Amino acid sequence: MKRTAFFVLNCIISLALAAVCAYICAVDGATKNLPDAFAVFFSVMFLSVPLSCFLHELGHVICGATVKIIAIPEFKFFSSSSVKLKPRTDKNLKPKIIFTALGGLTVNLICIILGIIALCMHAVPAEISGILPFSFYLFMLNALPFRYSGGKSDGLIVYDLIKNTDESKVMLAVLCVQAQIIKGKPVSEADGELLFGVPQIREDDESFIALTELRYEYCLAKGQTEEAQKYKARLDDLQKYL
Repeated sequence: MKRTAFFVLNCIISLALAAVCAYICAVDGATKNLPDAFAVFFSVMFLSVPLSCFLHELGHVICGATVKIIAIPEFKFFSSSSVKLKPRTDKNLKPKIIFTALGGLTVNLICIILGIIALCMHAVPAEISGILPFSFYLFMLNALPFRYSGGKSDGLIVYDLIKNTDESKVMLAVLCVQAQIIKGKPVSEADGELLFGVPQIREDDESFIALTELRYEYCLAKGQTEEAQKYKARLDDLQKYL
């Protein structure tokens, strides 16, 4: 499925979910007055937009913290969520990144389940189902393997890592070097194979930009001034993608 078609379909399904949930709330909700029932439901739904984004990123942060990966959130409402990873370990990075990437999707899935429970169980206020439409939208937006203007979806990151694509190889190499630097290793002592022995990937990929920066810092630390300036010029040119 192409990205644009998927986006349109995702919006249609999410709006349909909102309509169904609103109808159920109006019929079976705790608030029997029809206008009040709709008002409560849509209030919850709109409040769930920033809340769902926050919880998605929180899922990455929590899962990352349990495997020694710092996940720094970047909130983008109605867009693909993203985090910047700073690993504190260079051991077994692939499964740890997959686990971190799945954290946001897991939290959104929990919110979807809670919304369904609110619709099905009369002991729970049906208006809580207001968290369902946008949680579904955000889950699908991040679950399928697409590249958005803001970066890769969680699904694409996981897909690349499982398939061991060239982009995943570069990402793992970059994160490995960054982890070593965070642990106190000078960039001049970084493994040159990790910096220069990786496949060539598209220049607008975040991992390629990070790799170029590391190459610049490595050459500068090594006293390779001419090479360092070459990578510095390349890095300046890549800023257009950030």
